[in-house]
Amino acid sequence: MKIGIISDTHDHHTNVIKAVKIFNEMQVKFVLHAGDIVSPFTAKAFTDLKDAKFIAVFGNCDGEKILLKSAVEGFGGEIYDNVYNSQVAGRKIFMIHRPDAIEEVAASSKYDLVIYGHTHRQDIRTVGETLIINPGEATDWLTGHSSVVIVELDDMSFQIIPLV
Repeated sequence: MKIGIISDTHDHHTNVIKAVKIFNEMQVKFVLHAGDIVSPFTAKAFTDLKDAKFIAVFGNCDGEKILLKSAVEGFGGEIYDNVYNSQVAGRKIFMIHRPDAIEEVAASSKYDLVIYGHTHRQDIRTVGETLIINPGEATDWLTGHSSVVIVELDDMSFQIIPLV
């Protein structure tokens, strides 16, 4: 099963539309957003996902939390205050916005996949048997590029796809 990972969209509506198109083309079953969607307007762009469940955590720039939560839940998505900690297709997943304690969480060996955002810098590596992914920003404001990551949960392989 494929999942899509995105973070730090910061109301970059054009890139969210590009990401949704990629997620649909890749036939992902889940989209995990590691925070900083920012506005309900941008969240609603994820309503165009086909056959994919949207799950997010709040980031530090998500100020309108009540309206954002309402928008996400309005199209059947989920958004969590700080941490998403669950299983998808038998894989244990931990997602948070800020990288606080990421090393300890990964080193605990409790999770197959640890996802975070906030830094706007891509970070994909393994710690023991745990895959850590920060997809980088979905805008190009800070680093000059933007991307999403597709993970095949069956074998934990991944693909980095630029939002060009």
